[in-house]
Amino acid sequence: MFRTPLIRTAVPVIVILVSTAPPAAAQEVRWRHDYSAARREAAETGRPLLLDFGTEACVWCRKLDATTFRDPNVAKLLNDRFIPVKIDANQEPKLTAALSIDSFPTLVLASANGKVIGRHVGYADAAQLTTLLNKAPAPVRPAAVGTPEPGADGAKGSKERLDADLAALHREIAAGLDR
Repeated sequence: MFRTPLIRTAVPVIVILVSTAPPAAAQEVRWRHDYSAARREAAETGRPLLLDFGTEACVWCRKLDATTFRDPNVAKLLNDRFIPVKIDANQEPKLTAALSIDSFPTLVLASANGKVIGRHVGYADAAQLTTLLNKAPAPVRPAAVGTPEPGADGAKGSKERLDADLAALHREIAAGLDR
């Protein structure tokens, strides 16, 4: 007799507590904010970059952050396969101009070596962004440190080649900025 009233009271209380509990924290995109550091990370890991250009005043940028980038599948895809970089166009005007970006948001997909693979101007929902991201090649792991690459004089040659490639890319961007 005693158990029946207790169960009748306990079950609704448990149901209410479970139904009002906050949902498990969704995975969030791990944004980088330093373009140069992100480029180095991409070169080291072989993962492509997703550059998200926006401004603080951009309404569609805020919607992109509040909806698309909060989608658990999008966040997982970005964190697992890409180096996501959030760029404030007002803080990085030279980079923004070098990539001919003049409206926001603009998403730029680039390979690990910096070659632009795709671009989307304006708001993108989760399905549109996933389509863009799937255009990127799978991450290519660079040779392990200490493993000579064909034609290289060991890891030192590989590092020097990477440094030279990055320097060439920075010269290319700088030349674009001078135009």
